[in-house]
Amino acid sequence: MAQKKSLVDGISCMAQFGAAMAGEVVGVEVAAQNPLTDPHSFEWNQFEEDRYREWIREQIEEKPAADFEEFANEELARQRAREQTEANANIEINWDDERERALRAKYIEMRYASEQVDWDTSGEREAQLRSRMRTEERSKQKVEWDDQDERACMERYRQKYK
Repeated sequence: MAQKKSLVDGISCMAQFGAAMAGEVVGVEVAAQNPLTDPHSFEWNQFEEDRYREWIREQIEEKPAADFEEFANEELARQRAREQTEANANIEINWDDERERALRAKYIEMRYASEQVDWDTSGEREAQLRSRMRTEERSKQKVEWDDQDERACMERYRQKYK
């Protein structure tokens, strides 16, 4: 019965074959190493998983206990802020500003004192139509380029960079 091979085995064989062929062409001996027979490789099974978990537990037990005293000052600062907020809860805050009130009063006075602006747009439509007609007239004109100036400029550059 044929033995099942993995994809890794196939790729490994192809790589070893390529290395051997390259070694023949260059004339150098290529030492092939099978990664499956590597002494450091092993199959990861339940036994290895258990050993790994045990090793992790040992690593954790060796570490010193966590010191949470460094956060005590932060906790005290938060407590002081909370107490200060509670103590100031009865103080009424006036958000109005004297200058702001004066500016608002001035604005309201100016708004009602002046007349409302009434824009006269009676000639606007005619101006738009005139502009549109001029644009249409220009678009129907034939554009002719005067090439004499262009040719003279090109000739000057030719003479300059000979």
